[in-house]
Amino acid sequence: MSRLVIFLLMVINSALACAQFLILPSNDTLCFGEGVQLSANMSCQGTALYTWYLNGDSILSNDSGTFSLIPTQSSNQILVICHCSVNGTIQIDSAQTSLTVITPSIDAGPDQYVDSGTVVTLQASGMVDSVLWSPSFEVNYPTLFSVQTSPSATTTYMVQGFYAGCEVFDYVTVFLTNVFKIPNTFSPNGDGANDTWIIPGIENYPNNRMIIMNRFGDILYESSSYNTINAWSGVRNGNVMPDGVYYYLLDLGNGTQKKGTISIIR
Repeated sequence: MSRLVIFLLMVINSALACAQFLILPSNDTLCFGEGVQLSANMSCQGTALYTWYLNGDSILSNDSGTFSLIPTQSSNQILVICHCSVNGTIQIDSAQTSLTVITPSIDAGPDQYVDSGTVVTLQASGMVDSVLWSPSFEVNYPTLFSVQTSPSATTTYMVQGFYAGCEVFDYVTVFLTNVFKIPNTFSPNGDGANDTWIIPGIENYPNNRMIIMNRFGDILYESSSYNTINAWSGVRNGNVMPDGVYYYLLDLGNGTQKKGTISIIR
């Protein structure tokens, strides 16, 4: 505390207090970046002047008895001294309070660049008690620090961290390379166009395994490495399959499985 403040407190202790008053809020706890309005109202019957001190330094004098502050230090001592002038007599009073600032931290980790279909691990770290990932449906367990996801497109994830009533957040982006889309129709009518079920980009996953079934679960086609050469032509054991909807299960060989429907339209 500065010598000036010590001297002022000595003056206060030897003077007549103009009125008993308190500073509000009293001994408050704030989150980092949160503001607070301090109030030191009193019943001065004359002219009041309030002088505010932050950690021993005079920062403001006003006649309103209020002071708005966004503290940045972890520990903050606030002192307000009131000079009340009534008929030429100055009366002095003071009030003190402390503000504690909580500064949690969260880090979502570095951005990642992966092939489409890759299972990605996202790891959050920091000074927090709990977390929540979003979009929550894109990850396996959104309230865990370490989660897994397999985005179908380049995706930015947000992780929120919670500590002692405070909240922080950070972002991480998973950029996809070798993106491929699985067509849901083909027309094996022998016209030389779209006669087989081609999946662009499937060559980037040479360890894939494809299974195609009918609605009863009967396997119509199976390949340990699906590609453009052995692409399904809508035939089972030499028999042409009728137009309709069929089901596929594609294991990309990297821990990711994709499933959906494929329609034959002639």
